[in-house]
Amino acid sequence: MPEDSLHQPNDKLLKATFSIPENARAFFQNHLPPELATALEWNSLTLEPCSFIDPRLASSESDLLFHIKLHQSDAFLYLLFEHQSSEDPRMALRLLSYILRIWERFAKNHAPPAKLPPVLPVVLTQGKRPWKTSTRLEDLIDLPPAFAHVLRAWQPTLLYHLLELVRIPYESIEGTPEGIITLRALKAQPMDELLGDALWDEPLLFSISEDALERILRYILNADVNLSLLKERIEKIRTKPLQTKTMTLAEQLRQEGRQEGRQEGRQEGERRGLSEGELRAFRTAVLRALEIRHGGYPEGIREAVEALQDPRELERLLEVAIRSDSVEAFAQKL
Repeated sequence: MPEDSLHQPNDKLLKATFSIPENARAFFQNHLPPELATALEWNSLTLEPCSFIDPRLASSESDLLFHIKLHQSDAFLYLLFEHQSSEDPRMALRLLSYILRIWERFAKNHAPPAKLPPVLPVVLTQGKRPWKTSTRLEDLIDLPPAFAHVLRAWQPTLLYHLLELVRIPYESIEGTPEGIITLRALKAQPMDELLGDALWDEPLLFSISEDALERILRYILNADVNLSLLKERIEKIRTKPLQTKTMTLAEQLRQEGRQEGRQEGRQEGERRGLSEGELRAFRTAVLRALEIRHGGYPEGIREAVEALQDPRELERLLEVAIRSDSVEAFAQKL
């Protein structure tokens, strides 16, 4: 599996949705502190085409930088999306390094006496559990109590706005329909609730574009949900045109994923030096294990196994075939 394959769906979904100014504007307007939201000139919001995250952390976080006017002065809104499972107790320190990079970029293009614009950092988290980390940089600095009142003024200060999806009820997520459905999906994924009612809100699904619906379905399929349960979920959609469109998109994406999987598997087989004959032997072993354990298997299972090119997947299925309680149980893992 590629190094970044686990975080790419999160990264792509967030950026595809909130790179659209309308979605970003509604998100910030509804989730920033009111006194700040009312002071910003939202019609001036524009996306900056750059990233400031540390390359070694690219597998666990994404960022978006927006330029905006604050009482006719320049300002930046910096959205950092954390999709790792654990919190970072030194998040404020990491944010400080990113803000310095933003200012350095600004300084290169604006000679003195131009002043540095304020940067307003927002951290959006996706984990299962609430954070206990302080959102203030000064709380990370060990100041001797006897000298704290003197030393505090010498230290940098930073406060960031923390938005934890785990703490926000689905119905309290606000913004455009596309923004809401995206944040609900990001909230649902670590909670194993991608097939729950909150994400399959029919009025919301009906309100988003076909591109947005495709992104959500792609995200769900990338999360390896049970395909039979996904089909059942789609069949519950009461609006027939929406149900048909959703089912068609889901099937197209599933077929696309299979084709990509075969190509990746073929490349993996070549990388590991496996010949087509060795892959064929792998497939035969899986089918033979099913035959010995369960007395046979449907033609559809044979076709699916013989289409596989990934030796890692065949290794996994061989173990599943040996341990499975029934052919149906094996089919669900296929």
